[in-house]
Amino acid sequence: MARIADDSDFEALKRLVDNHDGWTLELSKSDTEVYTRPVPGCNFNMVKIHTEFADVTADIVFDVLHDPDYRKVWDSHMLASEEIGILNVNNDVGYYAMSCPPPLKPRDFVLQRSWLDTGPQGEQMLLSRSVPHKNYPPKKGYVRAMSYITGFVLRTNENSKTGCILKYVAHCDPQGTLPPWLVNKVTHTLGPRMVKDLKKAALGYPGWKLTQPHLRKPWRFPEEIRCPRISIDDCLDTVTVPLALPPAATVSSPKSAPSQQASPITPQPPAQRKLPQLKTQTNGRVLPILHKKAQSTPSSPVVEEAKFPKRDDLKELLEEKRKDEKKKQKDTKEPKGKDGKEGLKSSKELEKEAKAAAKESKKLSKAAAKEAAAAESALAKKEKKEKGLTKRRSLLNLKF
Repeated sequence: MARIADDSDFEALKRLVDNHDGWTLELSKSDTEVYTRPVPGCNFNMVKIHTEFADVTADIVFDVLHDPDYRKVWDSHMLASEEIGILNVNNDVGYYAMSCPPPLKPRDFVLQRSWLDTGPQGEQMLLSRSVPHKNYPPKKGYVRAMSYITGFVLRTNENSKTGCILKYVAHCDPQGTLPPWLVNKVTHTLGPRMVKDLKKAALGYPGWKLTQPHLRKPWRFPEEIRCPRISIDDCLDTVTVPLALPPAATVSSPKSAPSQQASPITPQPPAQRKLPQLKTQTNGRVLPILHKKAQSTPSSPVVEEAKFPKRDDLKELLEEKRKDEKKKQKDTKEPKGKDGKEGLKSSKELEKEAKAAAKESKKLSKAAAKEAAAAESALAKKEKKEKGLTKRRSLLNLKF
């Protein structure tokens, strides 16, 4: 059964990515390190990656991991993606399908995501795992894979204001007939590829976002959420997850320890904690409607008074940036004339010439295509005629 992540889950995620006890260093290349670790009761190893992005901020990487529209641009393995709904402002459930090298069947997942942003100078964390959903059973043509844990921890690099440190951990079972030894062998080689693709996507995200008709970021601004609200009861507990996040070093009470997996026969809901008044990440402003709904389930902790730029200010800054870029393009492309009229005329003339050249090339290509078709038909006729002649000659040479 799905469960709202709380403070103990994110603390356990940080311990998992920071502590190297029991891990084996498989690869160390430039700024990337890949570790693996066996998991008791499972044939598939857990993988962990540490890397550093020198020219990408943690905010941008956090947005890239969340933005469903941009994922369609940079994720070459994605076949389908759907936002099923939200549990509260920091937890949602979604469907994801990915391709696999032939002859393997594609895999799909139903994932619950939980995230926490502790502010500009803090950490940004994303935690996901497989959950069932009554409206999304296994589909024909796909193998329903299992993600026991997938986590990202993003931290601002103290030595570089424009860089960040990314720590990633994952433990998955692709299901099907794949041998575990093969999966374990290729896991630590596929990790650096994923990191490379993510960095490339992060570098192109700001420019891509400016070209979009909207600037929505519902993971930062809950008032922009458009997904339907779903009940946690829709995620029925029909699978057993063999992995639990590592416990805390010092356990003072049962509340501070991460909750263990529920029994598949008699599931018990996790104990609700008394949290302070939930404030969204919009300069401490409380959204009454969403806040009221979020109390129906134990809500994910959100740090109060997280300072982010207001929406109106962000739009004004983007508009000013666009105007400056347009002005620079005009200064470089248009020659200086009286009141700029000469430059405007020359650009229009260039556009006309370009259109005329395009039309001319189109005509030439059509004519070339016609000539090629005519030559091909003539050659076919000639071959047909020659075949007829050879047939007649063979008939004449027959001796009766």
